[in-house]
Amino acid sequence: MNQKALNWAVGIIFSLISILHLTRSILGWEAVIGGVEISIGVSVVAFLIAGFLAYSAFKLTRGKEVSPSEDKEKIMQ
Repeated sequence: MNQKALNWAVGIIFSLISILHLTRSILGWEAVIGGVEISIGVSVVAFLIAGFLAYSAFKLTRGKEVSPSEDKEKIMQ
C-alpha cells in the first residue's frame, strides 16, 4: 500500500469516528465504560480531534508524491 492510499484510508477512518462522536453529541447517546458514564463534552473534544486528524490525512493525500530516492536526496542535503 502506498502512502497516498494509506493517508486516504486513515482519513476515512477518522472521518467516521468524528461523525459518530458528533452524532452522539447531538442525539445525547449514553456511553458507559467500566460503569462510568462518559460526558458529552468528551465526545465534543473527540469530534474536534478526530476531525482535525481526518482533515490532516486528506490534506496529505493531496500532497505531491515523493519517491524514496527523492526523499533520501532531500535528507542528505
